[in-house]
Amino acid sequence: MKECTISIAVPEKMLKGAGIPGSTFVPSHVYGLKIYFSNTGDEPRICSFSSTLGNGIRYLNNINHEGPDTSLAGRISAVEPSEALGNNNVILFADNFVLSPKSYNCITFDIALCDRYTQSSMENSGDKIPHRSSISFFAHLIEGENAISAGASTTAMDYELKAMCQDEYIKPGEATKFYLHCDCGQYDVARNVYVRSILDEGLEYVGDSCNIEPRNVYKQNGRTIIKWDIGSLQPSESRRIGYMVSMNEVPGMVPGTVLRNKLNSNCINSSEYTQCPSSCQLSIRLEEN
Repeated sequence: MKECTISIAVPEKMLKGAGIPGSTFVPSHVYGLKIYFSNTGDEPRICSFSSTLGNGIRYLNNINHEGPDTSLAGRISAVEPSEALGNNNVILFADNFVLSPKSYNCITFDIALCDRYTQSSMENSGDKIPHRSSISFFAHLIEGENAISAGASTTAMDYELKAMCQDEYIKPGEATKFYLHCDCGQYDVARNVYVRSILDEGLEYVGDSCNIEPRNVYKQNGRTIIKWDIGSLQPSESRRIGYMVSMNEVPGMVPGTVLRNKLNSNCINSSEYTQCPSSCQLSIRLEEN
């Protein structure tokens, strides 16, 4: 069993927002990437690592470190796309650092997603990165004769719907509030944005509780469906919808039952005239009355 390991954690989705390199067009959607190092053995180990970020990912520095081996962060170097080297991906590496016994270290740094792939070592110069395409990351750790590899991927987004609920539990007769965020990437206008919320049986929309009046509210197969027309979102604009939902008594429904709010949205990307669907789901549990 290998005593030293490496793993990499990236956001599930990344909304485009890396700005334009060499301009005053600064990043608007910044995310954290984490690389984890562990040594489960009883002896210190000398290691080296490298990590290749996905094509289209812009490195924004801001390295932070957690763990006992504080010298690790100071040893990390970043190689950004360069015509001299011919690389289209950012590469991070560190040589000959020590992982102490029974240690667990994590480095975090900021990244953002460009609108286009890097081509000929020039960031944001290639083909447009398609909405919901996969961006892959890789990391490799060398310890003696052992080589350990890890990978992760994120989903590129031109437009994203996010949601949250103010409560985890609800009782019959009570109400809660859902918050939806319609977020546009930095490089395009999102046109004809619509949002649909599908509430499980027992959950009811509270009339006149929303900051944006729904286009439709109706019942289908016991579920309440709410639809909104949002219009257009400008680059980096975020539009919020807040609405209340009440819980009705449903015969046979027992405490602990999970009630869902299924959400989906779509829009048209202004530069490619392609659809940019986004969906998510919220859950709330029925509490004993």
